[in-house]
Amino acid sequence: MTDESRPPISPGETEVLKALWQIEKGSVGEIFAAVSPELKMDYTTVQTYVRRLEAKGYITSKRVGRNKRYCSAVRRSQVLGEAINDFVERLFDGDFLPMVKHLVDNREISQAEIDDLMKIVKELQETRGERDAR
Repeated sequence: MTDESRPPISPGETEVLKALWQIEKGSVGEIFAAVSPELKMDYTTVQTYVRRLEAKGYITSKRVGRNKRYCSAVRRSQVLGEAINDFVERLFDGDFLPMVKHLVDNREISQAEIDDLMKIVKELQETRGERDAR
């Protein structure tokens, strides 16, 4: 279920949230340590993103002594679903099939991934068949 009142997050905020999901809970310093070094994000930037994420409702904090400990207020799957749904709505007018076709046509897909896609399609067909039989 999409929370329409929660604003979207920036790519930098997304990286900080991913770091928090990785450690589950922690201080700004612990979140900073979990952010990928390739991002070259400094401590104050992480601190700013943490404040923004809290203001937007993606994370919550609890004061422990003089410090705050942060934890995610949303599941990774929820944020992923919301981002994908928003993307499909904006770029593909809500029609996901052109997006899937684009991904299949423009990316290397392994045999294992093709097998997984076939399994997903088969499960969808079975689920729809059971539903239609009712």
